[in-house]
Amino acid sequence: MRNIQEIFIDDLKSIYKNFFVCIVVVFLMFIPSIYAWFNIVASWDPYANTEGILVGVANNDKGAELNGKAVNIGKEVMEGLKENKDLGWRFTSEKEAIEKVEKGDYYASIIIPENFSEHIATIMTDDPKKAEIDYYVNEKINSIAPKITAAGANSIVDNVSKTFIKSASGSILAIFNELGITLQNELPTIQKMKNMVYLLEAELPELEQNIKTVQTHVKKAEDIIKRVNDGLNSIEGITSQKDKLVSDVSSYVDSTRQAFEGISPLLKNDIANIRSDNESVLVLANRLTGQGLTGNEYDHLVEQGITRINKELYLLDSMYNLLVRVNQFNENNVLQPEIQLVDELRDNASSQLQALNSRSFGNLIELGRNNDQVLARFQESYSKETGPKFSEIWNETESILNNVQLTMEEGTKVLPEVRTLLNETNRTLETRTGDIDKLQNKFPEIETKIKALASKMREFDKSYNMEEVIDFLRNDIEQESEFFSEPVLLNKHSLFPIPNYGSAMSPFFTALSLWVGGTILISMLSVGVSQKVYSPYQIYIGRYLIFFIIGVMQALSVSIGNIVLIGVYVADKFEYILFSVLISTVFTLIVYTFVSVLGNVGKGISVVLMVLQISSSGGTFPIQVTPPFFQHINPFLPFTYAVGLLRESVGGITWSVAGKDIFILILFLLITFILGVILKKPLHARTQKMKDKLYGSRIF
Repeated sequence: MRNIQEIFIDDLKSIYKNFFVCIVVVFLMFIPSIYAWFNIVASWDPYANTEGILVGVANNDKGAELNGKAVNIGKEVMEGLKENKDLGWRFTSEKEAIEKVEKGDYYASIIIPENFSEHIATIMTDDPKKAEIDYYVNEKINSIAPKITAAGANSIVDNVSKTFIKSASGSILAIFNELGITLQNELPTIQKMKNMVYLLEAELPELEQNIKTVQTHVKKAEDIIKRVNDGLNSIEGITSQKDKLVSDVSSYVDSTRQAFEGISPLLKNDIANIRSDNESVLVLANRLTGQGLTGNEYDHLVEQGITRINKELYLLDSMYNLLVRVNQFNENNVLQPEIQLVDELRDNASSQLQALNSRSFGNLIELGRNNDQVLARFQESYSKETGPKFSEIWNETESILNNVQLTMEEGTKVLPEVRTLLNETNRTLETRTGDIDKLQNKFPEIETKIKALASKMREFDKSYNMEEVIDFLRNDIEQESEFFSEPVLLNKHSLFPIPNYGSAMSPFFTALSLWVGGTILISMLSVGVSQKVYSPYQIYIGRYLIFFIIGVMQALSVSIGNIVLIGVYVADKFEYILFSVLISTVFTLIVYTFVSVLGNVGKGISVVLMVLQISSSGGTFPIQVTPPFFQHINPFLPFTYAVGLLRESVGGITWSVAGKDIFILILFLLITFILGVILKKPLHARTQKMKDKLYGSRIF
């Protein structure tokens, strides 16, 4: 132990007495910091500076006619992009846009073809065609830029779809509204028609009896037939008006079917968007509870939160009203659980708004988390339960409209036959009472058809309520078309929010800089002792102590500098510094042991191991997206646990996870130390011999 202490003290004296050596040691302490800081600052927030990514946009759209109006959706897209600052949009011709992509002046170009509006307008025809946008991208300029420009192109498609869905659903809802008004206006006429059919059915037995006794009761039979004919006149007057209703019902059913097929996925998307807004409110609340905000920043964050919550309330109100109205048309109230859930979400959102206005940020965070749990259950159950319920209710509504159409059509077919037969009966009574037998043979056919028509009407009345159908068809066109265009909003919840990309990448660059720092130490400092003869294990431990001290200083300069100098976001600052010291200790011991035991071969191994760990630790991309080889070696690399441990302190520590990383890093430390002590003696002579040969070559 005395010899180990002697080696360490001698190293300290050497540094203290030689000013140049002291400068070099201080330089070694800060090299990892410089490496980490430059990399973190360079990647601080790249996705907030995408305006410099130039994207050409060319519009060749010639426009089209939609619902009797001239539209040019390509022009509308161009106008929208002029207000969009997400990318550096450049409006030009198709030829120039493609040429500049080829030359690398633009990262990508978007070309709107001349038939763009024309194809979108085909949705209102029997042969709809999907509109296309041509997207040209130069992937050799940069590996990340194509992903960013592709997101921009997709956002254009999404915005066009949203705008068109709003317009198309507004047209369909207007048709529905008109149908509801027409049915409501004709409701007395429809009721009168039903009453006439029921009256005719009730008179049939008496008519039959009078036919049988026509020879003695001709006058009475003529009176009854006259009454029936009068009823038929009224019915025919009604049926002459029903043709338009039958045609309208058929047209509205066909026009609306396609729109309703898209409601379920849109509603699902709306739920996700509500979750995104709620998470944004949570992130804002967390920032508001922090320190260092100016008055303007504070007010701006509060205003953003109010806007987000009001948006949630608007969407929740729309969803609630729609669910309540649709639920009225189902006897079993199948949507009642969803209605109660959405109502609960509305109450929570209102409470969030009150908490934000009263600056109760702790209460706001608690309400936001509760909202997230409710929305998560809603999202999880939507595809299996809610979506099929909506389809079931629509199928029932469609069945109502089809039955209205079928009943009216059957009435139209039956009533002319009834009039013909009754007229024939009347002529027979007036001219030839001897033909009464012939009439009696036909009467059962008349009776069967009238009773069938009356039975269908009763069945319709029993199964459906015409007033409810009318109430369903009449709607608030503007509000509901707005809902259909964006029925679901993504509600993102960050469990451990990190405000910028640089802070999120700091665990990787910090761990890498500490390994680089250790590698530089073994390149600059000697691992041997030449002044006096010591045992191998004494040299191993005694000389490591100076490596340990410098490594600790490297960890302190990197971690404290990250927090103080460049403003890296760290949730648990003290633990972050301690974890950095632990990681530096493990890394310096590993690289020191390699060189101390294996000499120059150990230096090569340290560099190779660093390269492997950069690609296999999951520090940049998730390890699951790398090739199998890197996934297999990932659990055996100290880098994996170093990056994971630093991420815990940056985002917020989960001790069950951090504890595992600490345990494995300490295990690496102990195993390395034990192997170093054991192998130092048997390999010392060989290492020294190899070293002498290398130095003797005058190359190393």
